[in-house]
Amino acid sequence: MQTMNAILDEESEDDNLSQQPEMELETTDTQETLQDSLQDSFLKTTEEKVQRLWHVLRTAVYESAEKIRRHDWKPMDLEHGLQHVQRVIFKNAIHHVLYNGVTKKFICLKSKTSICIYHCDGRKKQEYTLRGAIEGIVYARQINRYVAWNICPQVKVLGPDFQVISTNRSKQTITCCQYNEDLNEIVTAGVGNVCTWHFYFGCRELICASTITIGLSQEDVFTELALERVRGTTVTMLRSQHCYAVCGKGVAVFDLLKATVISYEKRLHDRVITGIILFETPRRVVTSSRDGNIKIWDENWNLQIMFVGHRGPITALALYPHGPYLLSGSEDETIRAWSLELADQVDEIQMGVTVTRLGTELGEDSIFSCANQRLDFWTITHLYRQHTAIGHSITAIQNRSGWFPGRFPVRSACSCADGTVRLICPDTGEIITSLLLGRGQRVADFDYCLPREALLVLTKRGDLLKANALANPMETQWEVLASGQMSQLCCLCIYAHTVDKELTYSRWLEAVARGSEGKIQILGVKDNDRFLPIAGHQNGFLSVLDWRSGSTQYQVHAHESGKLSRLAANPANQQLISSGEDNAIKIWRVFPYAQESLSLLMNLYGAHPTTHLCIMKTMFMVAFQNPVCAVHTLVLYDIRKKARKDHHPANDHEAEITGLCACPELKIFASTCKAGIVKIWDHNNQLIRVLHLKAVANSISFCNDVGNIFLGIERNLYVMNSSEYLPQQYLLRIACRDVSDPVPDAAIPITSATLNSLSAEDSQRLRGPHAFNSPEHSVVLPVESDVGSLEKQDRLKEAYASLAMRDEEILLIQRGEMRGRKKPPRTKEILQQGFRKYMQLLYAETPHIEIPEIPIYDPNERLVDLKSLLNRPHRCSNIVRGFFPPVARPEPWSEVTAKEKKQRGLSSSGPAPIIPIALDGYIPNSVILRLLWPLDLFEIVDSEPDSMVDSEVDLTLDVTAPTVEPRVLQDFEVSDTLTRHSSIFLEKVELLEEENRKAKQHLGQSALITAPSGQKVRKLSSTAVLRNELLARRRSSQLSKGTASSPLPAFVTLFKGTSWFDSVFPEPDSTIFPPELTETAFAEMLIMTLATVDYNVKEGIVKALVFLLQCHPSNVTAVAHDALITALNGSSPPDQKIQLQENFIRTALWALKELTPNSEELLVELMVQYLQSGILLRNNIMLLLVDIGLLDPHNFFETEMNSWIAFDEAVTSNKQNLQHLSSAWLKKWTRKFKEHVQTALKSLKKGKTLRGTIPAPRNPPPSEIPAALLKKVDPDQTTMIRIPEGVQPGSLEQLHPIEAVNYFCELQLQQKLKAMTATENEKAAKSQRDREMMKNTVLFLPKIQRERALLRLGETTVTGKQLEKLHLPPIISGPLTFDIGRFIKLAVPKVNLNPFPSAIDNYPVQHVLITLRHSPQKYFILERSYVSNYS
Repeated sequence: MQTMNAILDEESEDDNLSQQPEMELETTDTQETLQDSLQDSFLKTTEEKVQRLWHVLRTAVYESAEKIRRHDWKPMDLEHGLQHVQRVIFKNAIHHVLYNGVTKKFICLKSKTSICIYHCDGRKKQEYTLRGAIEGIVYARQINRYVAWNICPQVKVLGPDFQVISTNRSKQTITCCQYNEDLNEIVTAGVGNVCTWHFYFGCRELICASTITIGLSQEDVFTELALERVRGTTVTMLRSQHCYAVCGKGVAVFDLLKATVISYEKRLHDRVITGIILFETPRRVVTSSRDGNIKIWDENWNLQIMFVGHRGPITALALYPHGPYLLSGSEDETIRAWSLELADQVDEIQMGVTVTRLGTELGEDSIFSCANQRLDFWTITHLYRQHTAIGHSITAIQNRSGWFPGRFPVRSACSCADGTVRLICPDTGEIITSLLLGRGQRVADFDYCLPREALLVLTKRGDLLKANALANPMETQWEVLASGQMSQLCCLCIYAHTVDKELTYSRWLEAVARGSEGKIQILGVKDNDRFLPIAGHQNGFLSVLDWRSGSTQYQVHAHESGKLSRLAANPANQQLISSGEDNAIKIWRVFPYAQESLSLLMNLYGAHPTTHLCIMKTMFMVAFQNPVCAVHTLVLYDIRKKARKDHHPANDHEAEITGLCACPELKIFASTCKAGIVKIWDHNNQLIRVLHLKAVANSISFCNDVGNIFLGIERNLYVMNSSEYLPQQYLLRIACRDVSDPVPDAAIPITSATLNSLSAEDSQRLRGPHAFNSPEHSVVLPVESDVGSLEKQDRLKEAYASLAMRDEEILLIQRGEMRGRKKPPRTKEILQQGFRKYMQLLYAETPHIEIPEIPIYDPNERLVDLKSLLNRPHRCSNIVRGFFPPVARPEPWSEVTAKEKKQRGLSSSGPAPIIPIALDGYIPNSVILRLLWPLDLFEIVDSEPDSMVDSEVDLTLDVTAPTVEPRVLQDFEVSDTLTRHSSIFLEKVELLEEENRKAKQHLGQSALITAPSGQKVRKLSSTAVLRNELLARRRSSQLSKGTASSPLPAFVTLFKGTSWFDSVFPEPDSTIFPPELTETAFAEMLIMTLATVDYNVKEGIVKALVFLLQCHPSNVTAVAHDALITALNGSSPPDQKIQLQENFIRTALWALKELTPNSEELLVELMVQYLQSGILLRNNIMLLLVDIGLLDPHNFFETEMNSWIAFDEAVTSNKQNLQHLSSAWLKKWTRKFKEHVQTALKSLKKGKTLRGTIPAPRNPPPSEIPAALLKKVDPDQTTMIRIPEGVQPGSLEQLHPIEAVNYFCELQLQQKLKAMTATENEKAAKSQRDREMMKNTVLFLPKIQRERALLRLGETTVTGKQLEKLHLPPIISGPLTFDIGRFIKLAVPKVNLNPFPSAIDNYPVQHVLITLRHSPQKYFILERSYVSNYS
């Protein structure tokens, strides 16, 4: 009102001034009369003026709102990434710029004594004048102080208002400075020095704590610093922190805590380095240089990625605040953004000037760029954010959000390029479960049915499978192979028809509770829901499959030419839409309860192929694309209104459309293309928004009902919130809706057994993807998992390494620093080997091929009998002679007669003789083996007589010919290598005996294998006996040179060829393994060798011991048990952090489980290893405990062990302490268990009854019942066991240690059940009290609205019409007096549907012959039809 009065007063003053009289009135009466008239006129016009001003105000408000509304509805372009905010121009060059992340202000040092403060939007806030000159400034976040430095050199501490608090002089020069936030200190660098400064006296003074000058010179001038972050580590636990300092073309690495130089790389670039950045996860160093390159290095300074794109020297480098991106400025007057995931440039901004400095801060959206006298402020617009890190390209996304909102969870399914389909929670981004296809398989199409928790997947090769989505990973329920189909499948969808939502929800809860759809059991209720898998073939057919088996139920020829491209189900309207390569779109009516479930409704034809299709209620949008004509358009069809809606051609996509989706609740569509653009369309097919992503989205889908969008960009899943792109009218509509809270949806846990059964690749595919919840993005370098990409990367690494070596050698040659390497000495063996390879490469023998002469056919010659030709043995005449031994028995042993065996001196009843096969040979005509195999190995073969060739190639040995003995090596061939391994093994035995002798002298004990404390020690067999035997064998082998060696035992031959056997026994022969050697003796040899070999050999020896001792158990089993326990608890036990030693631990524990499962030492060792191991090894140990008899489904034993000691303490704790702790706990519960058994036996002796867990037989034979018990047995109580006093119980020493653990678990279960029972009783009592206070009310059920019956005959054309004058004669049960025929004719008119009329569709009428015109349809009456007469 005061504002209105002021406006009225101003208007009245203006009116008075404008209505001044032209002449002055001389008399007073005239003046009073004029004043009265003016006052009356003012009072009369007041109301009109108020109305006029109110009209102006109302019109202005209405027009403003209308202008805002019209502007909001106009198509707008929104960009993701950097957006320019403001630009400030200075008179002089800018010295330094800093961004304060706490106050959200920019600090600009425009001169050495003047500081300006700017807001994020570029508005100037304040300006300060300093007393002294400074070169740069940093902000100490933890103490809210500024630290400045100058060239004096001095370090100044400034307050928040830039007042000097203290000035500290430095003994070293300062060229750059950095604040160490982790340790709250200042790090400076200059000419040949790096210093650290600590805050003292209430953070008011700086004192130099350490100076690093050792290893540096005055030529080392550092210009840039980068500090390693040590988050999550306290100062007391911090052992090292690295600092990277740039000096010219290299980088020096320092340890700030130890004040030492770690490394110094001086030739990383060809020109001066201008920027350096550190990535934490994984550890990467990024450097930029004036050579125009950006290089990414690993911890060992190996080049990983190099970005080349700038056309000038790079002058600035900064880390992008969000995501794995880099920002760089160059003298080419551009700012470019680089993606570490794509390894490519993603954005470029033209600046017009050379950017000299870029400033960012992690997690902040404000960025500045400095260019001499110009300061630009930028902000980051986040259209989309990373939601889930997948690790592989996402090919398609589907959303399932329309099932009973508030009851069913909202889920999204996405297929990836690694052959997986994953279910994702849109709210959290967690992976619920995954389907892992086989190696090399890829997903062509898929569909997810939430009410039945089933996933249908179609592979690229045409296989169709159904998986259970309630397991992780998903389990395949059935599979239809492509080989069993008449035509390969190319697309699929699921038509879901539900009747009762409540019943559907109940069935879903039942499936989730039972873990599978097949276990749903709701008695008394009929399942009327239908789920039809519908698949399209390449020959144009549509198939309706059975839900439970995948078999074909119905087929129809849908498209005339070409395969089907897309299928979309619309259960709300009982329709199915299909599109094919014939440019036709067909709409089908679906009858889910009928055998012929598909009926054609209408056809649509287009001029271009259909690539994408989506449905929204009664409308559907189609993407027509033709790369030849550069057509990428979208068309909207409304089936109910029979209307087609198009948009202006200028709004079409300019590149290939990669995705199309719809949001029925908001009535909007979204499409994306390869140009990195997403377009939003309304329900009239009009463009609303154009979103520039700065990246290519391969797939798109709405993830909920409020308009949030999922984008599959490269290897990650991104989410775009509706508030970022939708107009205000849509956001208002969302705010006014009653949206139910999302249903919590947790990920399905992965069991340890399932994880252990998977391969390393499948385990990585299953556990690799994760939700993105961290504010800082972990950098993931582009790594492909397939073998081809890995091989390509290895080849590229080798090529890059060779190029780098070549460049380094060229530079050394240019500088004159190249020195020749000293050649190795030329020994006689090297010269002979080189000469042989040279001669083989030049004069290698070529295979001699003889062309047989063509025989002249004689017609008078008698033909040879065909039977004799078939029985004639085949002989090859041109084979190159090799060194394979002559075959003494080529024919099968079963075909040799007893007479032939007697002639050859063989036993007629014995086994087949073993044929020795020589090892010194080569494959005939093999060039590669001739180049690699030494010549001295086949010199003996060349000395063989030519008569041996026929015996070698004769494939059918004559039974009358004498037996060919195998060739015996000469003395010079055997030399001293025959007993070489015997000497090696003997030396190992003597060494072991010497160690035992020393131990005996030192400890006063016998030479035994040391065992842990508290374990029983067993002696090994005497090594002296074994030594004497080996010496005797060695002498006998030296005396028997020239004689043939006997074959190895069969159980030794099994291990021959393995890596561990060849390492321990490089030349096995009969001297080491005589024929009379037993499995037990061989096992003793392996046990003695176990302590002298490496871990890779130990693993094979342990597996061999299990194989030998399981088949033939003996007293050596106990020796093997002690040896394995000693190997695990020796002076230097295996380390779990080393993969090779961890594998030995797994193998040793498995062997102990197989050999001595009831050993107390084994149980203690498993407990100790569990406490010291990681998660994966713990799962393996729990499986071993289950194998030896652990009955703990509720994980009481595992919880008990975890409560003894913390995980971090257990890993670093002494193993002896853990053994003592585990052994004491086991002895305690073993004693309790024995007392429990003794008490139970005493109770049984007294005639008391105990209920056991295993029921006794109901009707045992009377002969098996003792007479003392026959009178007391109650036949109704079958689980009652009575033991009379005369029966003596078994010894308690036979109880196994694992039974004590099971007893502990049973007691824990009883305690838990008691607690649960008490809780349930309290709940029941409370519920009973609540029910007593409630009133009982009976509600009448509402009237059930029954649906009309389905009409089947001619339904597509005459549905709802009444047939007039149609009277059918009654059909009686008895014989008819007249015949009505086998069929009736109903006049069904033909209707041509044209729902979208257009002038273009008015084709000329085609004349059809009478014989081809439409005839009345025939409907057979089953009772009056002769079915047997029709074929």
